[in-house]
Amino acid sequence: MADVIFDTLRSAVDLYNHLPRYREILSVLFKYGFADVLRLVALQHILHIEDATIRTHPDDKILSKPLPERLRLALEELGPTFIKFGQILSSRRDLITDDYFVELTKLQSGVPPFPATEAREIIEKELGHPMRALYSDFHDKPIGSASIAQVHQAVLKDGTPVAIKVQRPDIEKTISLDVVILHDLARFVEKHVPEAAGLNPTGVVQEFTETLQRELDFENEASNAERFAEQFEGNTHIRVPRIYRDHSTSRVLTMDFITGVAITDSEALRAQDTDPAELAVTMTGLIYEQIFEHGFFHGDPHPGNMRILPDSRIALYDYGMMGKFTPQMRESIALLVSGLAEKNHAQTTRSILDLSEEGIAKDQMLLQAEVEKFAELNLNKPLRDISLGAVLNSLLGLLRDNHLRMKPAFYLGIKALAQVEAIGRALDPELNFIVLGEPYATRVLVGKFGAGRVGSILKGVAVELLDFLRDFPGDFRQLYQSIRRGKINIPLEHKIDPKGFEPLRQTMDSIANRLANAILTASILICSSIVVLASVPPHIGHVSVPGAIGLLFGAYMCLRLFLSIWKHGGL
Repeated sequence: MADVIFDTLRSAVDLYNHLPRYREILSVLFKYGFADVLRLVALQHILHIEDATIRTHPDDKILSKPLPERLRLALEELGPTFIKFGQILSSRRDLITDDYFVELTKLQSGVPPFPATEAREIIEKELGHPMRALYSDFHDKPIGSASIAQVHQAVLKDGTPVAIKVQRPDIEKTISLDVVILHDLARFVEKHVPEAAGLNPTGVVQEFTETLQRELDFENEASNAERFAEQFEGNTHIRVPRIYRDHSTSRVLTMDFITGVAITDSEALRAQDTDPAELAVTMTGLIYEQIFEHGFFHGDPHPGNMRILPDSRIALYDYGMMGKFTPQMRESIALLVSGLAEKNHAQTTRSILDLSEEGIAKDQMLLQAEVEKFAELNLNKPLRDISLGAVLNSLLGLLRDNHLRMKPAFYLGIKALAQVEAIGRALDPELNFIVLGEPYATRVLVGKFGAGRVGSILKGVAVELLDFLRDFPGDFRQLYQSIRRGKINIPLEHKIDPKGFEPLRQTMDSIANRLANAILTASILICSSIVVLASVPPHIGHVSVPGAIGLLFGAYMCLRLFLSIWKHGGL
């Protein structure tokens, strides 16, 4: 009881402490015209936010803008946590429409930087040394600024040019508070907006929280960059910046300073003898190699995270958001792409179910029929004219209609493919993105049925079978002993009828009555037979009258019971 009271008091204190931020968030949402959309009137009353304190945007033109654009503007005004939430939400195409996707991807733009003096203080505190002992030069003006951190250029004491990623001051505290509020808003929406409850708002926020926590840990990003560099070691088409661990912590990340031409600047690319069409092919091959061969891929390959070096190598930055595919997922994705390309609808359906959280559809034949319609609508043209990203994103709409949720990594993979495909087609409108991916998917499928893989599978099956045969006698003996001693409880489930328990009670009464009648009938027949054999008087001829009457009555009850069972469905 004391714990309940303490938790209640603590919740009340937390709510009171969070009120200013609640008011700020709700005021911004009202300001951009989201009062009706999110049904926040109840929260407005709870938090004592009067109508007089709420102001819509002073520019009427803002309120006339489309809803997705107003959402983006509201997220930008709410700060780093909500900007990052919008960025991550942009990868969940099962939750948002194309209009929202277009707007949320614009959140990739920069955020105003924080003062360089604060950046210096954070670096010195994290690395435990004064700036003059760490660097021979440090540029106060940041070269990039984002929602979680900003980047400064510097030179190490040995003359190595580096880029230093510095986490925003008090960002963890700000994000912790905002995440709590996001969870509260998700629960509120789940309870009061039935049409949004099916999207699992609390689950989405929890997934976002876990992703954000990983991004806040720069040591995790450092490990990602090192793993990515290792898997592309010796590849002459990509450059991954080196991480300087002795100058890095969970809040400060030091890496090679790499500069180059923006991948969207075709004129500058040609000026350094980089062919945009060849670059598009190279970049496409790299994303397919990440997904199908390594199963570890860059989750946010937008143009701001890429630079093209003078030797035409692609330099990739920002390894905070990475995706991982298990070998089974890679095989399922390869089968999905192969099934779509070959219009093998049964294979496509099986692949979709393998990639889903549920693993099964309520009506698999109906799902396969819808997949067939989808293929006829989206794939009835030459492969070079088909956008794989657009097809996969459209496919998510079909899955949403069938109440199927794909595994989170799948959404990130679709986002990465769509981003690279968009950049590739901008470099070369004739890029045949799907055909370029065919060899990578084929290798995955060939590997699945290769001799080595089959041998490995058979070996695993043999080991499992031997373990089962070794353990089965003992397990069965233990089960038998438990049954003998009455220690096995078998749980029963009953689906409650809309009429309540009355149908169940009637069924149980009928069963009990039949059982009692059967026992009584058997007893009468047995007793009557004994009376006849004992020749109990009076007699008619040599037959006992009481025994004969008992046998006739027993026969009548037996026939009555048989007719009743036959009438209600047989034995």
